[in-house]
Amino acid sequence: MITLFQITGSSSFAARAALECAGAEYEVVDVHPRRRDEAPGFADANPLKRVPALRDGDVRLAETGAIMLWIGDRFPDAGLAPAVGTPARADHYRWVMWCANTLHVGWWPIMAGFYFTNNESAQQSLEQRGRENMAGHGRHLEAWLADHEWLAGDLPGVSDIYAYMLVGWANYYDDITLGGPAVAAHYDRVGALPGVVRARELDDLDERLMRFHPDLRGGKPLD
Repeated sequence: MITLFQITGSSSFAARAALECAGAEYEVVDVHPRRRDEAPGFADANPLKRVPALRDGDVRLAETGAIMLWIGDRFPDAGLAPAVGTPARADHYRWVMWCANTLHVGWWPIMAGFYFTNNESAQQSLEQRGRENMAGHGRHLEAWLADHEWLAGDLPGVSDIYAYMLVGWANYYDDITLGGPAVAAHYDRVGALPGVVRARELDDLDERLMRFHPDLRGGKPLD
């Protein structure tokens, strides 16, 4: 049995949605964001105590991009990763890693400048530069999706699910929109996948990835 260590509505959403789309049997351990030492087995799955993390028999896996790639390979019949050696497989690697190394990382100066500096003025400068970079990331994604229904191949895959989550985070801000009509249409297509719909329900999220109950994580109060 696969165990997913998660915080509902966090980066672990992508892993949960991928598992749902794969039709995987799995269980969840809800990690309290402020009391991570209390989650049984969490430190074993990821000594850094960050979500998502997975345990599957002898497998211990962390980092969202790695987990998405692993799920695509772990459940080949689900079609979430193109065949090895094909051009679509190269696109699969490219977009999962772009999500992990560029788009995901691109959110941190905007969302969490305090990780980089305690200086409030510096945080504002970081956020402004982050917004400029995010606009460029949106243009890059828009250019590809203007000519492609899915990011890699002819079927929706883990790269689409990962991008869906990261694009959806723009809904937290009234003045940030990633890309244009092609990105918006892709967001709607991925959001309509049954596994993604189910993951939103399980994470208590609406179609904009906003929490129905902001004071809860895994159905329990934050405090």
